[in-house]
Order: sequence, then C-alpha cells, then structure tokens
Amino acid sequence: MKMTTKILIILLSTSTYLFGQNITRSDTLEVVQTYESLFSAIETNDHESLMEISTDQIYCIICFDSSDFSESPYMIEKEDFFENHLSSVRNSEAYQRATKSERIILINENGHRSDITALWTIYDRNELAPGHEGGQFGMYFKKKGEKFKFAGMETIP
Repeated sequence: MKMTTKILIILLSTSTYLFGQNITRSDTLEVVQTYESLFSAIETNDHESLMEISTDQIYCIICFDSSDFSESPYMIEKEDFFENHLSSVRNSEAYQRATKSERIILINENGHRSDITALWTIYDRNELAPGHEGGQFGMYFKKKGEKFKFAGMETIP
C-alpha cells in the first residue's frame, strides 16, 4: 500500500501525541501492521487470518439497520461478523474510501471497546454537501497480550 510508507514515516518519526494521550512508536507500528494485515485479509477473504487477528467479538454499528439498545449494542461474535457481514462491509463505499485514504489519526482510548482507534478521513468538509462536516471510518484495536487485534468499526458521523 502506498499510504503505508507515508504513514510510517510520519508516525514513526516521533511518538504520536493526540488529545493529550501518548501512543508509543511500538504501539503505532503494531497497529499499522495489524490494520494492513486486516485490510489484506479482508480483500483476499482470508478467513484464517481474520480469525487470528480479531477479538472474539466485533463491534460493528454499520452492520445494523436499526438502533440496538441491548446491554452489548452492536457486538457480534467474530464468526458471525466474518460470515454474514464482511462482504457488505468490504463492498461499502466507506470501507473502500478508507483503504485509499492517506489521512489517518490514531487515538489512544484505553477503554472497554478499544485501546487504540484508527480514523481514516473518507469525506472532506463540504465534500458531500455545503456545510457537511466530513466523515471518518474508524477501526478499533484492542491489545491482547503483546499484540493488537481488530475489535470493531464504525463511521463518524
């Protein structure tokens, strides 16, 4: 991926510092490697790799047409996600734009759903309509042991 080299040069030249939260170089590199592996596995439909680099449950708000007010909203077992939702995600305009975007922001969350969230700009301000704020495609990564694993996705807004 062309964007990988640009991202690595920018991100590895210094620790990422955003919203007062530091992300180490090693964590940055690990997340970049994980999402590159994820994008590659999604494109080739490599089910074995997808299962290995993912958490047991995947958060996916874009997989549902209606609001989920349950105790664990938008959580899907990873097998269900890869078997029943992956093809629509892969074919979505948001995902396609994210894989081509050269603008990414990493946010240190250290939360329940994500340790690091990667946000790709998929729509610029005013691109869709005058006054539209733009949009991002977000992927969640949770640290399990020494590795980051894919834990979910959504679009913002």
